[in-house]
Amino acid sequence: MITDELIATFRTAQAAFTERVLAVAGDQWELGTPDAQWTVADLVWHLVDEHRWAGPLLAGLDLDEAAVVATGLGPDSRDGATLVREWDRAAASSAAAFGANGALTGSVAVSRGRVPASEYLEEMVLDLIVHAWDLGTAIGYQRPLPASAVAAIYPLAQAIVDRTPRGMFDPPAEAGADAPLIERLVALTGRSAR
Repeated sequence: MITDELIATFRTAQAAFTERVLAVAGDQWELGTPDAQWTVADLVWHLVDEHRWAGPLLAGLDLDEAAVVATGLGPDSRDGATLVREWDRAAASSAAAFGANGALTGSVAVSRGRVPASEYLEEMVLDLIVHAWDLGTAIGYQRPLPASAVAAIYPLAQAIVDRTPRGMFDPPAEAGADAPLIERLVALTGRSAR
């Protein structure tokens, strides 16, 4: 995928996740999600944490150096108001980092070693789409995910799942060839829409 298109897809996916974060009602933060290990609050915190890492990693820091920066950026709180505020900050920071001139020309340190920055962005897009689906499912949010973002990341999804360290995703779930594209996408990560 062309870099400008990938950045546009990232922004669209990020906006879709933000839309769902803002839709979480006060009594929904402790609901379960399709990712059985996480509540809604845990899921949003996971994305806050991931997006805090983007700036330091894209600036060339290694994992240890980036951890110091990322963990020092805000409170480790699971209350709704704090999660919304910290998501907004983390999302703005990661969008600025990925959108910076030349940000995708180098490589970044991730848990499996150094990878092209564009590969890291692909993984972040898939993560946003899948977790936006998780969050929407958990809170009963009815608006569909942006079809353009789902269609853009779907052809890359299998390769992303294949290069991800073992245990990060559950084994693929069943989804028929005629299932909606989003259902086939989340099935690659072990989620079933049925």
